[in-house]
Amino acid sequence: MSEISPKTTVITLNWNGADDSKACVRSLFALNYPRFDIVVCDNASKPESWQSLQALTEEFPGRVQVFESLQQALASSAPRADITLIQTGANLGYAGGMNVGMRYALANPATDYCWVLNNDTEVHPDALTHLVGRMQQDESIGICGSSLVLHHDRQRLQAFAGSSYNPLRARSAALGINARVDEIPASPAAVEAKLAYVIGAAMLVSRRYMSEVGLMDERYFLYSEEHDWAQRGRGRFRLGYAPQSLVFHKHGATIGTASSGGSELSLFYLFRNKLVFTKRYYPAYLPTAAISLLIDALKFFAKGKPGKAMASLRGLLACRTMAKF
Repeated sequence: MSEISPKTTVITLNWNGADDSKACVRSLFALNYPRFDIVVCDNASKPESWQSLQALTEEFPGRVQVFESLQQALASSAPRADITLIQTGANLGYAGGMNVGMRYALANPATDYCWVLNNDTEVHPDALTHLVGRMQQDESIGICGSSLVLHHDRQRLQAFAGSSYNPLRARSAALGINARVDEIPASPAAVEAKLAYVIGAAMLVSRRYMSEVGLMDERYFLYSEEHDWAQRGRGRFRLGYAPQSLVFHKHGATIGTASSGGSELSLFYLFRNKLVFTKRYYPAYLPTAAISLLIDALKFFAKGKPGKAMASLRGLLACRTMAKF
């Protein structure tokens, strides 16, 4: 790493999860990395969640700024604080909310990296140091991932950074899922060779990547946006993995395949966006992907979950109305 550490802005998104968001912020303050600040965007949570989040001003006196909009934050002439809370004003989805934080971060010319982090994560003190170190080893890396460890079982992993992808079936497979912590590879090479995308729970992204590729596509709203982001950078940037960067994810093991559980709303977006992604980048595989996803949706009927089956089918049908993608 260079003598002066690159400036990193950590961005996380709150939506009615203030307790998780505050726990995430507390873990970030234990980082041993010397140059970072934190931006927490709130996607129009219930008033009590937004108010609870603002209690950080009492927990970290003099170190927190609160803004009621991105415009207000960008217009402020006050020096940037260690923690900035920004109200987005609406539920903009994952990509939309995170993009607000990235726009604020990139308005500061000193920002070199954005660390996009789920609010249901906590981080090891060395996590950011290892991520930035891997990015600096190879300047062709545009997005770098961590070892995602299950928060409730810190000997098991959700993934080595991200997932591989089978476009024939529109199916992702988390690399290293359920591996033990002592099985984390010493070298990132084998994992990086298989990465189709870095899981959105923890992505360190270079300023150059955001400038050349753009931010996440907000039309996805929920699911597949990080895959789309990686796909758009293909050929210009590599995806990286920092094995010793540990991020503890509370809800990381809930969705293993397209036929797994989840709320009906989340299943709608999961199935819709898998088909949208295929339509956008692998149109030749659209028939096989659609059949595979249809089978996954129908499995819910066999499991006695008709509501989830119908939500998944509605997601597949919704893809037809998204011709502009």
